[in-house]
Amino acid sequence: MTAARTERVEPGREAATGDAGLHIRGLRKWYGDTRALDGLDVDVSPGEILGIAGPNGSGKSTLIKILAGEVAADAGEIRLDGAIWETDVDRERVAVVHQEPQLFPNLTVGENVMVGREGTRALTRPLSEQERALMADLAILQFRHRPLATVPLAIQQRVEIARALARDARVFLFDEPNSALTPEESNDLFRRMHALADAGRVVLLVSHRIAELARHADRVALILDGRRATVLEGDRLTQEEIAGGLVVGQASREPDEAARVRSDGATVALRLSGWTHVDGDFSELDLEVRAGQIVAFVGVEGSGARELVRSLAGFERAAGRIEIAGHDRERDVAAATSLVAPDRQATLFDNLTIGENMVARLDREITTSGGALRPRRMLQIAHTLREQFRVKALSVNLPIRSLSGGNQQKVAIAAAIVKRPEVLVLEEPTRGVDIGSKREIYRLMGEYASQGRAVVIFCTEVPEVFEAADIAYVVSDGRLSDPLVVASFPEVEALARAITRLERHVPDAMTLPAA
Repeated sequence: MTAARTERVEPGREAATGDAGLHIRGLRKWYGDTRALDGLDVDVSPGEILGIAGPNGSGKSTLIKILAGEVAADAGEIRLDGAIWETDVDRERVAVVHQEPQLFPNLTVGENVMVGREGTRALTRPLSEQERALMADLAILQFRHRPLATVPLAIQQRVEIARALARDARVFLFDEPNSALTPEESNDLFRRMHALADAGRVVLLVSHRIAELARHADRVALILDGRRATVLEGDRLTQEEIAGGLVVGQASREPDEAARVRSDGATVALRLSGWTHVDGDFSELDLEVRAGQIVAFVGVEGSGARELVRSLAGFERAAGRIEIAGHDRERDVAAATSLVAPDRQATLFDNLTIGENMVARLDREITTSGGALRPRRMLQIAHTLREQFRVKALSVNLPIRSLSGGNQQKVAIAAAIVKRPEVLVLEEPTRGVDIGSKREIYRLMGEYASQGRAVVIFCTEVPEVFEAADIAYVVSDGRLSDPLVVASFPEVEALARAITRLERHVPDAMTLPAA
């Protein structure tokens, strides 16, 4: 954590003592029946970095969109430096540095810096001396004539910062800004973030990376279910406190789930030896997953966890040895696995019915010897799957888009399971679904594992690991932790703290900016 800083108020904006900065009270936002923000209160002072942490669906993204002027709040009050927030005016004073920069890839780096301040309809004027000095400080001046699409992501993020500084933004929102950056690039980004705070800007950092929040934020606000649960600062601002606070009351085990024990003597369903990602996201991994187990891999974006899980189903290229059900599968991984992606649009077919989506991965079971489809057989299988997976639909002939998100996810899982893969692979299996659907999906995973198959999941939320998995591995910097036996943790808070300790990937000797 950085040292306390002196608050400064930007010239030209009047504010009473104590009013400087951003003050949010009772912010509410609904999307139909979904409550995104439910009376959120947040204060950010100039000269500090406020960390924002919360599980998926907690309201972090909605807060960012409201401050960026992308959506309107339904209720509540926002004040900036003592003045009531006016979206049309104040959104121009807000800069968002996204995980994936929101820039114009068809323009040059220099043109992107000038967007919105060209003075004419065409980008014809040269860079000003101030713009050139700013770009030189951000080490992007040499790229000024290059099309944005041709420069690395780290350079694109600096371009986004340069554009914000050039228009003199007051509020900076960093939304998962370094998930795809190298450690050196991340260090540079945080150095500039601290410099913005030191210059009296209002800085918010939204991140899943607990270690970085604990190290770089002056305070961390925990958001749960659209409300501020608590604010951690001082001695309470530690990785363990953040991790524990994020999962309080977020998960529990059903009695039968808590008592379930899977046999250690089961056959090996999946074995990896020297498993190495071709792009270096993980390397030299050795692993065994037994039949009947649900194994979770946990890791922040950039840790290699997602890429590892996807590689098990052949969706990321890796070298080494992979055995599935005792057979060498290096050339035929897809035949023995099924992947369910986190984005249902990548798994389902919008132009097909519910039933057609359920059987879309089948081959010989729904075709004649000549390759023609068997509609009656397809319908029969779809009806069986609808009952088995408890998909709430009046008819399997309805469009897939007629279903709720939770029921669409159950259809995606049904389509993967009906292939009877030896290893079922799921990325964030319950992302964007309601609590009831989550329970149903956990049940489906457990039932499939109990039939002697293995289930592998990538998780970003500890409560999901606690409720669904038997074994958990933490992936950090492309390496696997020792296995965590989930049932040995009586409460989700204890599991969260254990996972957080294993996720420490920020070097203790990281150089911080001078105060």
